[in-house]
Amino acid sequence: MKSRTWIIACTLMAAGIFGSGCKKSLDDQTSVTDPFLKKNLMELISENGNLSSFAGYLKQTGYSDVIASSRTYTVFAPSNAELATLDAAIKNDPVKLKQFIGNHIATQLYYTTTVTAPTRILMLSGKYNNMKGAAVGLASITSPDQYASNGVLQVVDKMLPALENCWDFISTNAQAPVKQKTFLMSLFRNVFDPTNAVIIGTNPTTGEPVYQAGTDSVYTNLFWNNVNDLRDEKKQFTVFMLTDAAWDAEQVRFAPYFVTNTPDSNALVTGWNVVKEFAVDTLYEPGTIPDTILSESGTKVPIERTAIVNTIRTSNGIVYIMNRLNVQPASKFKTIQIEAENYSGYSHDRRSNTYFRDRYNPVTGKDFRDVEVFSHGVALFNLRYRLSEVPSIRYKAYWVALNDFQTATFSQRLAPGNAAATTFPYTVVAVGNYNEVYLGEFTLTQYQPLYDIFLVAANSTTAAVNPLVCDYIKLVPSL
Repeated sequence: MKSRTWIIACTLMAAGIFGSGCKKSLDDQTSVTDPFLKKNLMELISENGNLSSFAGYLKQTGYSDVIASSRTYTVFAPSNAELATLDAAIKNDPVKLKQFIGNHIATQLYYTTTVTAPTRILMLSGKYNNMKGAAVGLASITSPDQYASNGVLQVVDKMLPALENCWDFISTNAQAPVKQKTFLMSLFRNVFDPTNAVIIGTNPTTGEPVYQAGTDSVYTNLFWNNVNDLRDEKKQFTVFMLTDAAWDAEQVRFAPYFVTNTPDSNALVTGWNVVKEFAVDTLYEPGTIPDTILSESGTKVPIERTAIVNTIRTSNGIVYIMNRLNVQPASKFKTIQIEAENYSGYSHDRRSNTYFRDRYNPVTGKDFRDVEVFSHGVALFNLRYRLSEVPSIRYKAYWVALNDFQTATFSQRLAPGNAAATTFPYTVVAVGNYNEVYLGEFTLTQYQPLYDIFLVAANSTTAAVNPLVCDYIKLVPSL
C-alpha cells in the first residue's frame, strides 16, 4: 500500500499537481545508489590509470582544484600515449601548459548524444573547439559521456592544442608571407569612437558634443573594422594569404584600376582593394573547399586547390597560403546603381517642388520610386549624388527617367565630376518611356575616394522645359 501511494504521488508530481519534493527524493535515492555521482571529475580522472599524465598536468596547472569544485564542466582527456608526444616547448612553459590544458575543459555539459549539430564550445583557455557527436576538434571521443558529480568526462584520442587565432598567425607566425602581412599591419589607425569619450562641452553652431582630446578615438586595424575581425574566437574564418611573388603580381595586375597622384597612395589603395577579398566568416575545410567563394564585398574568389601551398589550422579557422588567386576584374568592379531619390545635395533648395513618386514599371514588372522636380524656376538646376571609392576605369551610363506628368518632352543630362561637365549631351526624356536609356561612356583616369555625379536640368526657367525626373542612374564598368 505504501509503495502504491509513493507511485501515485510521483505521478501527480509529474503532472504538476505536487511540488518538487518527490523529484528531490528520487534524486537523493539516485545519488545514494549511483557511485559515479559520489566522485567529482578530478577523482574520476585520477582513478583512470590511462589518464595519469593528464591528471598530473591538471595538478601542475591548478585545474585539478577547478574540476573538483561544485561548478559544472566537460573535460576532454587525452590518454597517456597521446600526451607522450606533447611538445617540450609547451610542457616546460607554465603559461603555455595552462593554456593547453585549459583547452581541454569546457564550461558547460556536452554529451555526445545531445550535441547532434556542429557546435562551438567555449573552453577555459578562452578559445573554442568544434564538437559534433563523438568528434571534437580533430579528435574522436573514444570513451564517451562518463558522468561525475560535477560534469562529464570524454576520453579523446588526440590532443586539443590551444592554437593561435587567424590574426595572431598573420601578425606573429614566421610562416605568414611577409608582404601581405606587412601590408595588413600597416592598416592600424586611430578611428573615431565616442563610446568612452569624455564630453567637455557643446559646439554652439551644430549642437554636437565636444570631446576631450584623445578620448574620442581608438587605435584599431581597418581590416578588423571593414572586413572581418580575425581575432574573434567565437567565429570561424577562412583566410587567404598570397606568397610574396603572388602578392606582387596581384598589385601589378590591379594597380591600373587605382591610379592616384603618388606611387605610395597607389600601392595603398591597390593593396587594400586586393586584400579586402581575402577573408570570409565561414570555415571551408581543405577537402570540401569550393572552387569559388564569395567575399564579404560580393566578389567571386576562384579557388584552385593546386595553388594552395600551405594550410594552417587556427583556433578560429583556417589560413590558406596560395601562390595565386585569380580574381577577375569583372567580378571585383561591380555595376553602380544610384537610386535617384537618394540625392546628397542640390544646387538650390527646391524641396517644395520635389516629389517622390511610387510607380509600377510594366516592362520589368516591378514597383519603383523615383524623384521629380517640377516648376522649380531655376536654369541648370541640378541634383548631386556622391559616390565613394570609384576605380579608374571606363563606365557606360544608363538611366530610367519616366515622363508621365506632361505631354511635352524635355531634356536633362548627366554630368560626371561637376555640374558644368559636358561629358554627356542633353538627352530627351520621352513621354511614357519605362525602358533603360543608354547615355554613353566616360572614363575616370584616377581612382576617386569620393566622386560626384550630377543630374542637370535644362538651361531654362520654363516649367515645361526644365523638369528633372529619374528612377535610377546605372554606371556599368566597361572592362
